[in-house]
Amino acid sequence: MIRGFLLAVQFFTAVPVRRNLPIGRRETVWMFTLYPAVGALIGLAAWGASFLLSGPAGTGSFLSAFAAVLLFAVLSGGLHLDGWADTGDAFFSYRDREKRLEILGDPRIGAFGTMALLFLVAGKLAVLNELISRGGLGWVHFMIVPFAARAGLAMFYGTVPTAKDSGLLAFLKKRADGMQVVVPGLLVLIAGLAAAGLFIGTPEVPLAILAAILAAVFLSGRWAVRHFGGATGDLAGAFVEGSELLLWIVLLFFI
Repeated sequence: MIRGFLLAVQFFTAVPVRRNLPIGRRETVWMFTLYPAVGALIGLAAWGASFLLSGPAGTGSFLSAFAAVLLFAVLSGGLHLDGWADTGDAFFSYRDREKRLEILGDPRIGAFGTMALLFLVAGKLAVLNELISRGGLGWVHFMIVPFAARAGLAMFYGTVPTAKDSGLLAFLKKRADGMQVVVPGLLVLIAGLAAAGLFIGTPEVPLAILAAILAAVFLSGRWAVRHFGGATGDLAGAFVEGSELLLWIVLLFFI
């Protein structure tokens, strides 16, 4: 369990974990199971920065939103943002699957990837600015959004076949795949949302987030298979970023 948590931090954040950790079936399952907790901690840090700026510092909601978006990017090492940009380049190239997969593997960012990244960041800034300005966005909301998005990643990973035999996602799928990852991810998601509901005092927000994530897993999986032949590490990263934006938008209906 501890190894799985450290692997989640090592693989998916900018926090340095300088240990040579084994990656077997058990460690891979725990890594995806505990990755939502890592997301929740990142969200808590983002809330802290936003709270300090909008509270004691007395700044406006936009600067608080900027600090939160910046911390999300910095603490995750920009890993998922890179996947979002690469996915934008590949998808909007309107090429065949093989060429799209080749573009995903290109470390350079093109015009479509740049535009996709700009719209994503602008969208997060706009929605978070609106939520913060309304005054009802608390630490629970900041934690549950990245938590749920990363729990959804476990289900996306476990239900969508790989598009190629190489890369990080294919490497991990050889160690654990399918229901052995999906079931723990779903259970963690339900447990986390139930706890959030107790703190918030209403079941509507957790239920809306649950429905949104399950829909995102299903639709993103079908989209990935149709346009790329399956999932890759970049598409998994894009899933996390897109899911986070979706969940922030969902919160607009309740705050």
